[in-house]
Amino acid sequence: MMRMIGMGGSHGSPKPVRIVVVGEKATGKTSLIKAASSESPQPHQNIPPVLPYTTLPSEWFCDPIPATIIDTSSKPEDREKVVKEVKEADAIVLTFVVDRQETLDRLSEYWLPLFRQLEVRVPIILVGYSVTNNEYHNQFGTEIMTTSIREQYREIETCFDWSARHVARGVFWYAQQAVINPIGPIYDKETSSLKPRCVAALTRVYVLSTRDHDYILNEAGLNNIQARCCYKPLTPAESKGLIDFVQERSPLGVNENGITIDGFLFLNTYLVEQGRIRKVWNILRKFGYNNELRLADDMIPYSSFKHMPDQSVELTDEAIGFLRGIYKNLDEHSGNNLGLQMIGYVFQTSPENPWNNAPYKDAAEKTDDGGLSLEAFLSLWSLMTLIDPARSLECLICICYPSSAVRITRRRALDRKEQNSERRVVQCFVFGPKNAGKSALLNQFIGRPYDDDNNNGSTEERYAVNMVDNYGVTGDIKKTLVLKEIQIQEDGLLPSNEALGACDVAIFVYDSSDESSWKRAIDLLVEVATTSEDAGFEFPCLVVAAKTDLDSFPEAIEEPTRATQEIGIEAPISISSKLGEFDNLFQKILTAAEHPHLGVPQIESKKKKSRKLMKRSLVVVSIGTGALIVGLGSFRLYAARKQR
Repeated sequence: MMRMIGMGGSHGSPKPVRIVVVGEKATGKTSLIKAASSESPQPHQNIPPVLPYTTLPSEWFCDPIPATIIDTSSKPEDREKVVKEVKEADAIVLTFVVDRQETLDRLSEYWLPLFRQLEVRVPIILVGYSVTNNEYHNQFGTEIMTTSIREQYREIETCFDWSARHVARGVFWYAQQAVINPIGPIYDKETSSLKPRCVAALTRVYVLSTRDHDYILNEAGLNNIQARCCYKPLTPAESKGLIDFVQERSPLGVNENGITIDGFLFLNTYLVEQGRIRKVWNILRKFGYNNELRLADDMIPYSSFKHMPDQSVELTDEAIGFLRGIYKNLDEHSGNNLGLQMIGYVFQTSPENPWNNAPYKDAAEKTDDGGLSLEAFLSLWSLMTLIDPARSLECLICICYPSSAVRITRRRALDRKEQNSERRVVQCFVFGPKNAGKSALLNQFIGRPYDDDNNNGSTEERYAVNMVDNYGVTGDIKKTLVLKEIQIQEDGLLPSNEALGACDVAIFVYDSSDESSWKRAIDLLVEVATTSEDAGFEFPCLVVAAKTDLDSFPEAIEEPTRATQEIGIEAPISISSKLGEFDNLFQKILTAAEHPHLGVPQIESKKKKSRKLMKRSLVVVSIGTGALIVGLGSFRLYAARKQR
């Protein structure tokens, strides 16, 4: 992972960029460094085999960050040292001699495959040097010689010919810039276009700069960007010249009021292609982006969702209202159906659409054409806020939500003490042995066929989220219910104590036609209940008898009923996902969550057993100690009498 270039060290000074120079023997590595670091234009005499670390001062660069240049040996016995330096590099300068074909061949035969093998993902600059100083060997000639290699290894940023000594310093200037202002996240060389994440970031910049001007970048909008990026304001003539330039090169980039989003993207593409990528990065960073083109950490209020394991994160009423407004604006026909294209539009200014991937992709109920109803739309936002509040806040900031968006719920331990919970998003963990019917239950919950294997046999935990009618004490007509299917590993390993803290209610599903399924489910319940109690995260539990459309095993009613009564929880709830019969299971889960002091299994935990055992041991020790004291007293009394 790349170091944070330019971040202050222990004394506040920026960390230098580490540029490692590697290549075959006698390809000019040391000479290149000496030429760059020396003020003298004359060739150097008596150059050592390997130079010590060389620092190029920050004043030499447009970004005031120094560079440390690291020379390397070409001796086979020094390979491990070279590999170590390469792994720690921020950029690599790879040298060859244009007059010696074998040194060029070694780039693709050895060096570039080595970097891939080491998983080195840093800018690579090819540098050719001419021993004969033939006029043919110039920058153009070097580019022609390296074309096939650069096409095969796209990680190569560029190539230089430094036969002219004044070019040497430019090599390291470019290497430093390639680290600080990398082209990789911004521009796709194969398609000669901006990458999607860059387009999203620049679209957000455009929206923020034009929302007071009917979303057209006019002179005032251009100067908003100029001011934010610490540039001089444009004069009216300069603004007109810029608009005319865009119109000439990109006719759709301008209308009668100013530059459109197409024109703004064209302008930034042009800057990249003209080698002025530093300007594009300056804009992006001033609007809060890091090198991965995500919002930087200081843009996301992490403190607003810091919470204990048995607390949860929910959207505020204001944030929900904001999202409702977005949905209604995009639901063109007011048909309560936001299509895939419009869902993509919601996230057009976000780094990507998070709902295209697990765990969100198949977590909500969809309309016939794959769209989302308002309830499903809000449910997915609630799920994302619950399990990844940082991502949720990042997306909300990217779609220009203006204020605090989340709230932290009360600790469940306090809810149990108060004997009620006011959570509007309830998370239910779904436990059960394999083939008990867990996936079928989640499918039916979000309107899918019960036998739809949309998890494709994955062992990853799966979510299903929907809004459920609520008749409880909080007054909410509907609540958001999140079902999380827990995949039990082959070694029987349960979720961590901290993960169990997020569970509001647990249900234990078993196949009512299979006695072994029931026994495994009750074993799981005992294990989960004791583990959660020991961790201090107790929660209500329900038992669910699934597949009631099949013939039950003997004593399928009596035995589970007796077992649940013994531990003080409700008798098993019978369901059939195949027949769509659920006996108000989802409402019962919400009711259990609203009364967190009820339905908690009364099972002696490991800690309680340990305390009881310790108490018994102390009693035995006390009795033994008492008997010993009495015995010693009797002996002393007997001895005293004998002496008389």
